[in-house]
Amino acid sequence: MAALTLFIFSLLVSTTFAIEDLEKPQVVEKEERPAFQALPLRLAADKKEFYFHVYFHEIFDGVKKTTETVISPNNDFPEFGQIGIMDVPLWSDLNEKTLIARMQGAALQSDQNTYGWHLSCSIEFELPALKGSTLQIMGRALQLTSPREFAIVGGTGVFTLAQGVIYGRRLSSPDDSLWIELKINGYYTPMTQPPWK
Repeated sequence: MAALTLFIFSLLVSTTFAIEDLEKPQVVEKEERPAFQALPLRLAADKKEFYFHVYFHEIFDGVKKTTETVISPNNDFPEFGQIGIMDVPLWSDLNEKTLIARMQGAALQSDQNTYGWHLSCSIEFELPALKGSTLQIMGRALQLTSPREFAIVGGTGVFTLAQGVIYGRRLSSPDDSLWIELKINGYYTPMTQPPWK
């Protein structure tokens, strides 16, 4: 018991020293901010909402193929361990009128009982006003079910500090491709980028 009390006391003392070190005045010569800084949480008043209604079109074969299997350790259901890479366009409508973005990343068959894929990817925007901005997506896609749901866990460019959710439902598709309707909804906090050239 005494050893536990001593351990907790030493942990508190070391934590206190660390906090005191952070509270010391920072000397800044060339940078506007120190290299490391811990500040009290300030809730952002300028948090902004975004919403996109787009159509994911995955093509499995041919010259316009958007998905490639890079590892396929076995052919048994549900092909556990298979890894695929994707670069799939997100369109404004089913007629492929306007390219909104591209979903680029990896899908891993991580379920041993059904077609359950883990997705880790970026949505790279192609619209001129959002060119170069991204949303970072993670989640689980059950291939045989609908609707699907993914988490937005970050963003860059316009969408700094993004968080949100994507809902998707599978639409009727020909054998060589897959159409999924996506509703993308979330929030971001605008940040000033460093003036690097």
